[in-house]
Amino acid sequence: MSDFDLLPEESQRELDKLDHLRLEVGVFGTDDSYMPMIASVNEFGADIKPKHSKYLTIPTKLAGDHKAAEFDDLFFGTGKNGGHFLGKSNGKGGIDIYFWCVNEVHVPERSFIRSTFDEKLDDWIDKVADWLVDVMTGDMQAKTLMERLGAIIVKDIQAKIREVQEPANAPATIARKGSTSPLEDTGHLIQSITYKVVDK
Repeated sequence: MSDFDLLPEESQRELDKLDHLRLEVGVFGTDDSYMPMIASVNEFGADIKPKHSKYLTIPTKLAGDHKAAEFDDLFFGTGKNGGHFLGKSNGKGGIDIYFWCVNEVHVPERSFIRSTFDEKLDDWIDKVADWLVDVMTGDMQAKTLMERLGAIIVKDIQAKIREVQEPANAPATIARKGSTSPLEDTGHLIQSITYKVVDK
């Protein structure tokens, strides 16, 4: 006879439920949706090249959230350092640059999911061990345990996103964002981190 055989029937049922529940944490969406793509590019790094044109257009602060195609008065130019841009006259004899034109963008790996698991796994295991006692004594349900764990993991990943400072953003990206935090811009990535408890 095992110690678990002495548990109240309801507690045993809750423990059995844990075998049929799975916790999923991350950025969810379809394979072609925007936020999962952004999360994957930052988590693993990527080299991005244009698919249908010669250049990628990297917006400056002047362009805001707009795409180059939304402007009808931009001209293509080459700067003193040989870099290409889309801009327009500022009416004072100068040029306002709205987009930098580049052949490729390298996004370095800035892991925020795997690195959080590496750093926090032992803490999460300790919490689960405590909560398992609550399940066995009838003070917590199996799904509640999974939901609490999910909420803590989400919070830890969100904190990691705010902490990551290396590799640093390119100077042009910092100028556009007004921030040196590589993974924070609009806040959409942080808000997209979530969890779900599903039946296996």
